[in-house]
This record gives sequence, C-alpha cells and structure tokens, in this order.
Amino acid sequence: MRIPILLLLCFQSLFATAQIDTVLLNVQASHLFPSFPIKSSYTSLFDRRPGMDYIYSANMEHGLGIYDISQQGVISPVINLPVSTFNNLDVSTVEQKGNSLFVGIGDYQITTNTSSGLAILDISNPLNPTIKDLWDSTLFGKGVSHLLLDGDYAYCSTMKDGIFILNVADENNIFFVSYLQLDLNFPAPSSPNAHNARGLKLRNDTLYVCFDRGGIRLVDVTNKTNPVEVYKYINLSLNTQAGAAYNDVVLKGNHAYISVDYCGIEVLDISTIPFSSVQWYNPWGCTFSNWSGAEIHTNEMHLGNGDSLLFVTAGQSDLFVFDVTNPLVTKRIGQLVNVSDTLATHGIDVYNNQIVLSFLRTPFHIPPLTPFYADPGGLKILTYDMQNSSTSLDHFNLSDSKLLVYPNPVIDNEIILENPDPLLTLTICDQLGRLVYENQHIHTNFFKLNTSSYPPGVYYLKTTTSETIRTQQVVILR
Repeated sequence: MRIPILLLLCFQSLFATAQIDTVLLNVQASHLFPSFPIKSSYTSLFDRRPGMDYIYSANMEHGLGIYDISQQGVISPVINLPVSTFNNLDVSTVEQKGNSLFVGIGDYQITTNTSSGLAILDISNPLNPTIKDLWDSTLFGKGVSHLLLDGDYAYCSTMKDGIFILNVADENNIFFVSYLQLDLNFPAPSSPNAHNARGLKLRNDTLYVCFDRGGIRLVDVTNKTNPVEVYKYINLSLNTQAGAAYNDVVLKGNHAYISVDYCGIEVLDISTIPFSSVQWYNPWGCTFSNWSGAEIHTNEMHLGNGDSLLFVTAGQSDLFVFDVTNPLVTKRIGQLVNVSDTLATHGIDVYNNQIVLSFLRTPFHIPPLTPFYADPGGLKILTYDMQNSSTSLDHFNLSDSKLLVYPNPVIDNEIILENPDPLLTLTICDQLGRLVYENQHIHTNFFKLNTSSYPPGVYYLKTTTSETIRTQQVVILR
C-alpha cells in the first residue's frame, strides 16, 4: 500500500536525516603515564590550527603536558609545564583560541581550600609556550572544573563556589568581572559533595550549568557584571534508578543532552520553560546503591560529525557513541569497552574524525568514597568511521515483529502495544498525514490506548525506544 505524502510530513523527523547504523572506533595511539608518581589526564585538546599536530593535556598536579602527534601511531611528550608555572596550582582544563591556550587552574578534587584561576599561554610555537597572564583568587577555593570561552569573556565553573566570569579581551591583562553562587537549597539544602558546578554551555546570553545533585541551572549573563540565575531543573525520579547528579551538557537544537552520574543520559526539551524530559537512557541497569565500583560512569560529552553523533566517556567502560539524529531516540551505535583493564576515561575531545581520550589515575578504591580503581593515567587517540543506512520507509519495516500491536484491525475501542524494550514515545497519524495523537512520556513495555474517538480508517503508529524507531499500520473498524 502506498503511504501518502502527507504521512511523510507527519513523520518528517523520522526521515529527514539518515540514521547511522554503526560507528567503528579504531585505536591509533596510546601514551600511558608511569604509575608513580600519581599522574592523570583530566582533559585534553587537539590543536585546531592547520599543520599543528599537537595535543594539550591538563595533567592536574603534574601541570600542562604538550604532545607531538605528527608521527602516526605515536603520542610523543615534548613539553611539560609544571605547576610552579601556574602559581603552584593544578592544571584542570584547557581551551584554545587561535595562538592562545586558556588553562583552568586549581585542584577541584581536594576538600581543602586552594585557589581557582585562569592562565593564558602564547602557543605560537608549541615547543616554547610562554605565559601571557595569570589570574587566580583564594575567594574561589575549589578549583576550576570547566572552562568556556565566548568573545571577550571566559566562564569558569568552580565546583562548590559556583561560577565566575573573567574579561579576557586583553590576553595580557585578565581581570575579574563577576561571580555567582548558585542556589544551594535546590532541590534540598546542600550536603557535602552535593552541589558542584561542572559542565558549561552557552547559548545566546544564557549559560547552562551542570550543578551535580543540584540539577541543571540557567544563568542570564546578558549583563556580565550581574549574572542572574533564572531557572532550575532536576528530574528527581532518577534518584530511584541512578541518582540525579548532572555532570556535563551539550546543546543541539531544542534539546539538551546531559550525562548523569551514575549512570545514564537524560534528554531534555529546552524549547520552553519549564523543561520537559523526553528520554532517560540507562540500558546498563545502574542503581544509586552501586555507584562505587561500577564499570560505567557517564562523564564528559562531545558532539561530532555535524552534531549527529554524541560521544560519551564512561569511566572504566571508556567510550560510548550515540546516534542523536532523532532527539527522541538516543541510540547506541558504537563503543570502546574493555572492563578487564584498569583504565578509566574522563575527558574527551573530537576533531574531524579523531578522538582523544583522557585517562584518570585513582590508585585507591575506597568504597563508598571513590568510584573505582584506575591505573595508569594517560592519553589515547582514536579515529571513527561511520556506516549510514537508507532513509527509505523500507528501512523502518512497517511490520517489525518485535513490536506487537493488537487487535489489528481494531474492532472494539482499545488498542494494546507491547515491546521487549520500554516504549518511550508514541505518535499516531491518520491516512491523510494529520497528527491525531502524541505521547512523549510513555516509559513502559505495555501500553493501552482508547480509540473510541477515532473514525474508522487506516492509521500509522510511530513508536520509539532507546534503540529503535518503528512504524506500524493499524486499521480501525466499527
């Protein structure tokens, strides 16, 4: 039976972009640090300039590492700037703008107060980097966990101390602009290690801040001298499964993808306030009770391939890749997992078809205080290759046997849907392509729908799960 053109318009999100079947990950090079002294790479970054084959790595208490990757299959250390270069503060994160490297400093992993700040390096010659300026303050004692650059400003998340904004228009003269402590009483008064400012993203003049057990926060930074917290979101229902601790965020269109430790991905519709959760992806069966010692901890994220792929670091499970061409269906299509080794990923950068992973070193696993044992720290470079599928209706098999829809034809006033994986969403269009029903929050394997108000005719049901999109034709009789 031919499917009307209007039906395709009704389901246009399904067919507008090619679905990606598989991403193949290929390890190209590794550089693992010696076990002693303790050394981790928290974040790392490819040099974006043409012909500059270098990686910059935030190696915490061992300062800033610069690595030559011009020789295929080799990560070669060339320069290490010790913490003495940075007022004896750990190097926690790095970002690049042209010939300048912005370095977040301060140890956010310790419980005692230190300083937080920012250094700017001239990397015109990566073999001879020089400090342009360095700013730090003991007012922010928990270190910089994430750094975001936009125009003349640098936004820094500083764990329990919230966020601060620096003016970096003159890279030789960093100066402080403002500071904001986020609400510590949402969703409940702060307890130790509950509220920590982490991942940052900026859209227009709205700063998205992951605030650990405090959910995700929106900060209006239109006036850089007076940032204002304007919205707070948390999905407390996740606490029954995995613990609602928001680590990192990426934005794509009207949706935000958030890594929740431990462990999963929540997808939010951010087109309007209040936000709504459109998907919770946790195929690993994580529970809040087994955070310590678990093989998966969803940490940092990065979009790639024109924002159609989402790369997520996962602790001892290294790396997962998801197809996010359809925001309602976060589909896992690639992974690099070796739980038998003792490596654990944290940071990630994706540039062209290359990936660099940063590996932590946590030499002591002390349940329930630490997540896992990881040794050694280091870096790993991968490439990825994609296999795309057809966008034709045939690919989505209108009569896939995994989805049970009955009775069909419908002769009473009720239709039942069953699926091995939980159904997330259901959309129904009539034969003319008109939307007659939509439910974005099903989250069950068994669903009943009353059809008494539907005129007799042919209808098309589109369902999504965490792994699939399926379309089923149904006939309603009277």
